Amino acid sequence: MGATFQGLDIAKSGMMAYNASMQTAAHNLANVGTKGYSRQVVKTAAQTRHVSSIKVEGSGVYVQGIVREHNDYYDVKYCKSNATYYKYNTHSYFLNDVQKVLYAKDEKQAGITTSFDEFCKRLTGTSTDAGSETRRKEIVSYAETFSGFVQETATNLKSLQEEANEKIKTTVEQINAIAEKIASLTKQINTLEAYRNPAHDLRDQRNVLIDQLSEYCNVEVKEKEPADGVGLNQYYVYVDGAILVDTQEVNKMQVTELDTTKSINDISGLYQVSWTDGTPFYPYSATLGGELQALFQVRDGNNATTLKGKGDTLTNDADGNLVLTMKKANINNVNLLNIPAQDGELTINNFTYAYDHFDVKVEDDGSFTYQFTLKNNISAKQATILNNAVTSGYEVTVGDSVDYKGIPYYMAQLNEFVRTYSQKFNDVHKSGYDDYGNAGIDFFNATVAATGDNYIFTSKVDGKERSFSSLATPDANGSYTGSYYYMTAMNFCVSDAVSRDPKLVACNAESLPGKSENLNLKKLSGLKDDSKMFLHGAPDSFLQSLTADVGVDGQKATSLEASQKNIRDAVDIQRQSISGVDEDEETESLMTYQQMLFNQYKVLAVMNEVLDKLINQTAV
Repeated sequence: MGATFQGLDIAKSGMMAYNASMQTAAHNLANVGTKGYSRQVVKTAAQTRHVSSIKVEGSGVYVQGIVREHNDYYDVKYCKSNATYYKYNTHSYFLNDVQKVLYAKDEKQAGITTSFDEFCKRLTGTSTDAGSETRRKEIVSYAETFSGFVQETATNLKSLQEEANEKIKTTVEQINAIAEKIASLTKQINTLEAYRNPAHDLRDQRNVLIDQLSEYCNVEVKEKEPADGVGLNQYYVYVDGAILVDTQEVNKMQVTELDTTKSINDISGLYQVSWTDGTPFYPYSATLGGELQALFQVRDGNNATTLKGKGDTLTNDADGNLVLTMKKANINNVNLLNIPAQDGELTINNFTYAYDHFDVKVEDDGSFTYQFTLKNNISAKQATILNNAVTSGYEVTVGDSVDYKGIPYYMAQLNEFVRTYSQKFNDVHKSGYDDYGNAGIDFFNATVAATGDNYIFTSKVDGKERSFSSLATPDANGSYTGSYYYMTAMNFCVSDAVSRDPKLVACNAESLPGKSENLNLKKLSGLKDDSKMFLHGAPDSFLQSLTADVGVDGQKATSLEASQKNIRDAVDIQRQSISGVDEDEETESLMTYQQMLFNQYKVLAVMNEVLDKLINQTAV
């Protein structure tokens, strides 16, 4: 009897197979615009039955399953190219802003370079009329404009650093949120697949989350099936070698504020990132990738210009605090020194220690010996480890070496300019005489944060810097005397006394009360052409080099961003060629499956008529 009704069974199998195919095609068409959706296909096979040990007959068709057209290889390529794209995208965004801060396109858009040129022009112009009080006022006014632009530029750069710092926090929050969603979807996928139910749409949703995650960092995904086929799949998401998602568990990133700073130019409250499970997090890893790597580079990049030297001794001061002495330093010029005055950190033998402040002793040969007074939170065990490292002569590094021209780099360049130019200018200015016949005072100065007063800067002795402490302290008269280290682009200004009384501008080379000559003023004007003042040449050349650097770096980042976008989009096109839904193709398939389903109805009708003849119309 089975053979008699076999035609009905065959028609039934065809109806079920083509109905499933039609439903799947309809599902594909419904998701044409769904991001990350992978086309699904019904896999069918011929169904057979054994009539005997040596005979097999066809018995229709059966559905092997619904498969997801997908290629993991292109997912990996897409995530890598996407992470690289967003790294350059973030570089481009911030460097273009830095360029806007530093660079003035024309004379109408005043900036550091323009205001400095205008100041120098006033010096040159006044040299022919040094006795004019109006001319002196112009010099002071343009000097104040120049110093104001320097301060404004530094303030804007610090605002960009603060923006990058805040974006690090929000980026980490986004990574954690995406990781939670991935873990939740993995749980749903495993639950469905444990009962042999497909979870194609959920897997697509999870892949979309992986794509989103790759915007922030490089992502590596591994899925392991159980060895014996029993149990759930293990799904791992790695970020720079550390586990972010372990199937249904999330190892979150943590954001905390640093108690220390990395540079004298840094904002307070810099964020550091760590893993919840204690795995070390390396913010400057070359393989971190994505927006997160770029943000750390922009925020902390110093072009690898950190202070380094050899540990010499470890002693105790009068208060019992540990003092680490470092010699053979790579920075022996106060104008290039940008380590934090206090609450900094140093690293020796891979251990990091916080210091309270430091002192610099200038040796007879002009080299600097640094003495770092460490904070008193060091245990006896840590002190022993530190002493062994110092005794062994390990290298000491102050701050982090980040090989990228970020905000700290450009701030350091501004510091170098104002310190070097101010020192040269003040030395010449103090060698002359003002309109009252008195020796000149510091023309350019810096504001003491504690009082709002000006410093009294010490001059070099026999071409050497004077020893100093990183913390400026007032003398008995309440005056702050010390090194040009205290001057930064943030507190750079014209001396208050000169601002109040332009007659203090030292134009004369000799003491001529009530009289004027321009010999010292000519020396001051000539400093703009001093080609030995900076490594790049004259002051103008230094500023032009600075703006050119950021322009070139910005164009490079923009070019790399565009190039990487093309690569990413090309990979996505390849990926879509496999998993994407073609609306015309699916519509044609839908109509084909409909026709095939109708054919099965015809088979059913024919078989029904045959059986009706056999059963109802044949005489028994």
